[in-house]
Amino acid sequence: MQRTYILLSTVFLIFFPLVVTPSEQENILNSEINIPMTIGDAEAPVKIIEYASFTCPHCATFHNEILPKLKNEFINTGKVQLEYREIYFDGPGLWAGLLARCKGPEKYFPMINLIYNKQKDWARGNRDDIIKGLLSIGRQSGLTDERSRECMENSNLAENLIDIFKKNVEKHKISSTPSFVINGELKTNMSYEELKYLIEKNLE
Repeated sequence: MQRTYILLSTVFLIFFPLVVTPSEQENILNSEINIPMTIGDAEAPVKIIEYASFTCPHCATFHNEILPKLKNEFINTGKVQLEYREIYFDGPGLWAGLLARCKGPEKYFPMINLIYNKQKDWARGNRDDIIKGLLSIGRQSGLTDERSRECMENSNLAENLIDIFKKNVEKHKISSTPSFVINGELKTNMSYEELKYLIEKNLE
């Protein structure tokens, strides 16, 4: 994981070489970094931590196809709380994570839903293609290109996110995405039927 950290730092600096003085909005984002990104009742009997990468196709499948079923059957009914934690196996995944926080915690899940829905449009090609795709996502969410770039150039936030990523991966021994910690038990990618079985087992 140390190698991944070095690579991410290098990629970030190559892509965003200018370090600017943090704006007031950037300082707000930095102060919100430790807020868990969750959906569902905090008192739900089943707690799921999802570890995912924005550039991971299987993660996109989970968010686009499985998560809506999970929300309808278990999250919206107060049985499950889902916490989303980002994994950075590449630079573009980190840039997407910075963009996802651009509108604050209350808009985080709508942002990541858009990022996953449009994954095939932005998570491929060269560096310029990827950033153009992310800027397009920003515009679709109501951000100007200037604001999106400001978020993705937030080097302080990037370093903090990488630090949190490293600690989370070490804590739960994450080696692939998506991975799920269900009431403390680590599971890897699975179908909705398999996930439903594990949830119902924890509800017994």
